[in-house]
Amino acid sequence: MSSPSNPSAGRSSPYAIELNGLTRRFGSFIAVDGLSLKVKKGELFGFLGPNGAGKTTTINMLTTLLKPTEGSALVAGYDLSEEDALVRSRIGVVPQKFSLFEELTPLENLWYIGELYSMDRSLVQRRSEELLKIVTLYDKRDVRSGTFSGGMKQRLSVAAGLLHSPEILFMDEPPTGLDPQSRIALRELTQTLNASGMTVIYTTHDMDEADKLCDRIGIMDHGKLIALGTSAELKSSQHYSHCIEIEFERVPEQKLLDELKALVGAISVSLEGRRASLPVRRLPPDLIHKLSDFLSRRRISTRDFKVREPTLEEVFINLTKKELRD
Repeated sequence: MSSPSNPSAGRSSPYAIELNGLTRRFGSFIAVDGLSLKVKKGELFGFLGPNGAGKTTTINMLTTLLKPTEGSALVAGYDLSEEDALVRSRIGVVPQKFSLFEELTPLENLWYIGELYSMDRSLVQRRSEELLKIVTLYDKRDVRSGTFSGGMKQRLSVAAGLLHSPEILFMDEPPTGLDPQSRIALRELTQTLNASGMTVIYTTHDMDEADKLCDRIGIMDHGKLIALGTSAELKSSQHYSHCIEIEFERVPEQKLLDELKALVGAISVSLEGRRASLPVRRLPPDLIHKLSDFLSRRRISTRDFKVREPTLEEVFINLTKKELRD
């Protein structure tokens, strides 16, 4: 595997992560295929992708759990293959599943993590109390972790990942299985950490979560990065900028839909039940007046009418298609 020509140069780089052709094979199967990407320091970067897209394999490489087959990478300025111990000292990881000791209290779990990092005991004490207050678990510091709810366990995992003051925090689908209140609390905590200057790498299946949370989003499929940008940039990359939706009192005939398509200059027209969708590159002037006049002259009754922008979910489905993945 090739290495950057001057790894130390990466430590003064504006980027927290720099990948060049990162690849991972399992026999003949290519899980991650030539991934090249730069993530800025202080960025909250999201990975989206269907099952088997390569997200988890990518995260496992970046957190030194897997060796890349090919390519090079700098993580926190250190070479992923040659300086993996230094990479581990600069990163924190919040796994999807709770991986701490359920028989231990939050304080005991954090003390154990501190021992693994050979941290000074007075520092571990100070950081543990500070972090448990941040994740609102200080009043549960002496309660066995196995009695905690899913949201409490995830917040404890965040505290454990932050104990050694990492530069980069990897969060692998942290909201999975949480109730709405816990999801909101975890999202707010993530935003607070990022606002303090921490780089956060966030993998998720939740489009709404990514839309609200991430500065930029990379969409992966079949091991490749197939789209990259802010949520707004990804939405504007679609072949339409708005979608006109009309819900009729009765299922409309195809002739009427074709006439509507011509009237508003739609790219296409589709019908689900009584709701017609007409994506347009730009909204025509006097849209409401035109539609009202058109429908009233034909004595067509409607239940609802609205204009909306593409959603991140529509971008995702358009790029990765609808088939189910294992």
